Amino acid sequence: MKPTPTASGSPPRIPGYPRARRFRRRSPPAEATSFIHRQWDRADRGEGVSQAVVDVARDQAVGLLWVGLRPQRRVGGLGYWIVPETRGSGLATAAVRLAVPWALEALDLQRLEAWVEPDNLPSQRVLRSAGFHEEGRLRSFLTVAGRPSDALVFSVIRPRH
Repeated sequence: MKPTPTASGSPPRIPGYPRARRFRRRSPPAEATSFIHRQWDRADRGEGVSQAVVDVARDQAVGLLWVGLRPQRRVGGLGYWIVPETRGSGLATAAVRLAVPWALEALDLQRLEAWVEPDNLPSQRVLRSAGFHEEGRLRSFLTVAGRPSDALVFSVIRPRH
């Protein structure tokens, strides 16, 4: 599923990105358009689905939510980010709560998991609020800013009927 283009045909306004090492604070339209096309390509390759997180009141994209397919059958991975000035507004929680039932059903997942750095308490709160349960720690599993970091594993399991 590809988002509907704006009336002007330009990419949605994205005021900033949380990872300054990957994106400039305000990206030029060509860079933003390239980013959007990379997300579409992920879906076209069957890797997963990216969705913009939008602050409807401001009519502004403020983040991204990604559901990717893991190598294990019927297992997906969830990732998300919100621009710094919008964090704490509840938009990440709302986006994750909306995405979970959709991902489990539409992608026929049995399990959706998220990996979080241990010191990222706000993200842990988002996941718990959306029904995820902490399962454990993967030591030196992630690389953050060029250094190894542990990851806490959170998951939600499709209800059995």
